Amino acid sequence: MINLTKYVLKRPVTTIMCILCLIFFGYTSVTGATMELTPEMDMPMLLVLTNYSGANPEDVNDLITKEIEDQVGSLSGLKSITSASSEGMSMVMLEYEYGTDTDEAYDDLKKKIDLVTTQLPNDADTPVIMELNMDSAADITLAIDNASQNNLYSYVNNELVPEFEKISIRGGSDEYVKIEVIPEKVSQYKVSISSIASDIQAADLSYPAGDTQVGSQELSVSTRMTYNTVENLKKIPLTVPSGDTVYLEDVANVYTTTDSSSSIARYDGNDTISVSISKQQSATAMELSNQVKKTISRLMAEDPDLNIILV
Repeated sequence: MINLTKYVLKRPVTTIMCILCLIFFGYTSVTGATMELTPEMDMPMLLVLTNYSGANPEDVNDLITKEIEDQVGSLSGLKSITSASSEGMSMVMLEYEYGTDTDEAYDDLKKKIDLVTTQLPNDADTPVIMELNMDSAADITLAIDNASQNNLYSYVNNELVPEFEKISIRGGSDEYVKIEVIPEKVSQYKVSISSIASDIQAADLSYPAGDTQVGSQELSVSTRMTYNTVENLKKIPLTVPSGDTVYLEDVANVYTTTDSSSSIARYDGNDTISVSISKQQSATAMELSNQVKKTISRLMAEDPDLNIILV
């Protein structure tokens, strides 16, 4: 301690510079630290999921799971293989040694899966490789309601989704146009389902029609016919053997309906649309939270009927 005191007294400038460096680097390390909801974790585990609809667990195990296990067993850095075969689904979990480059391991596994795919049953789906990543979970969940909208799902999907990045929607159902063929009319006009589908597909067309000169500019001209409304769809002409003029509405019911809901979202006892938002890899949870709150404030200010709750 005495020697340290003598050193400080003999070299005051050096001592002051060391203290200033400690203060500067300490301040920058504190202010530069990022705030995260969960720490970033690189888990050396990969999943191979294969869907085989209608197959019992024994067939899934013999025809899919064992084939995948035999093929991937020789991968480098592999610590263990765990598999589960259930009705219509095969899951193979590969655990690698810590320190293994997961990107490289993914590429090697993808090559093996491409080889084994040719040996799987024809009616089995292509195996899907999934990486276990803690950052893939949603960071923010919103509950959205708007009393002025007839179809909340379409409103959220078309108007609000573009305001947020990397989101997934749960709850509600989207609208689509349904064409319901009337069997009696189809038999009467002697048309087939395939010819009706071909006529509908060919109705929306676009082809070049030359060019034109406007001042010093030469512009391309194209002819386009669109059927983007229900009323327009009803007027699509169909090809019939008799050569008569028959429209789609003569052989089918065309109307707008809602798709069946694949999920249900409820908040505080009421049906709602749930929006999950995940941050980009380069961003932090705090940055995402601040940006989402600003976007929510702006959207609710623009539409008084809009109610967004940060769950």
